[in-house]
Amino acid sequence: MSEKLQLIYQNSSKTPALSKEQREKFEQKWQALAATQEALRIWENRDIKSVDESYYDDLIINKAKMLHQEQKNTEFILSARLIGEVIGYLDQYISDVFVEYSVRRLILKGVFEIKGVPKAMRFYSVKLK
Repeated sequence: MSEKLQLIYQNSSKTPALSKEQREKFEQKWQALAATQEALRIWENRDIKSVDESYYDDLIINKAKMLHQEQKNTEFILSARLIGEVIGYLDQYISDVFVEYSVRRLILKGVFEIKGVPKAMRFYSVKLK
């Protein structure tokens, strides 16, 4: 919102700019991150850490197990429900697009069965095999 941008701009004029040393430190950190091949980065111990794309697979599988236990029998779960459950549990920002990508990857690995058409998360459901 323009009001918030204006407030940020006004407050930034009161804050001193980065020192040369601080800027160089941020540049070096960015260069190191840009050189990594991992598709996922997380915030851990006040630092950005590159991790493998399968980092949240166990969490996704455990959330699916939990959702299955809430049902009377093991039925298909809307993928949007599973993805929302995973995102709601995380203590950092990971996009729903990445979590859905992980679910689809787990489908291809044979961890989940699929029902529906995976053109968007609301069009298909999954269940653990």
